[in-house]
Amino acid sequence: MSDDKYGPGRTFDAMNARGLAGKRDYVRSLEQRRDEEAMSLLVECLCDESWYLRELAESALLRLGDRAGETLLPLLEQGLWFSRVSAARVLGRLGHRPAAAGLLRLTQDSNSTVVQAAYAGLQELAHRGGSVRIGWELHRMPAEFRRSRLDQLGTLDRPLYERLSRMMQNDELMTNEDPDDLRDDSDLVRASEEGVEWEVLTGPPQARVTATPPPTSPEP
Repeated sequence: MSDDKYGPGRTFDAMNARGLAGKRDYVRSLEQRRDEEAMSLLVECLCDESWYLRELAESALLRLGDRAGETLLPLLEQGLWFSRVSAARVLGRLGHRPAAAGLLRLTQDSNSTVVQAAYAGLQELAHRGGSVRIGWELHRMPAEFRRSRLDQLGTLDRPLYERLSRMMQNDELMTNEDPDDLRDDSDLVRASEEGVEWEVLTGPPQARVTATPPPTSPEP
């Protein structure tokens, strides 16, 4: 993953001279504006060295909803390691289904903290209506990649693993030409899950088991 587009210090140079209140006011003003430039600046906040500023920006982007998802997608493919972590976390919590492919690719990242965030983001996405989209994207990936990612998800969330395995055997779901139509609450998906306990599949993610080494990159 390259760090070519975003970088620390690009958000707002005056931030270095401001205290916590100034950062809160800055992020709040961007959230209230809600225009494209403000959204872009919030995403740039995720690339700042200040963990506090990143945390504020994550919360603001979550409140802005699905619009923020589209703006965040490119950050999965570039930027600093902690900005990719933030993007994965927010996209998962938003339940932004188009992020499934990017989150799956992010599981190959060279940074173990990013890999953990990618798998956590996939779990969050699945439990917010995106499991069928994850299965659809996995179905289109090389067999070796598909199996290793499915197995890793199984160590973290067994019900999700079982559900993805069932979905990926359903030709009608996997050959759907428009993935944007694939939602876990759609009639097509519900019909494929007939007889399965729905609440178990759509409830909060299970407690995660860390299956990767502890973070190797310290927080700035």
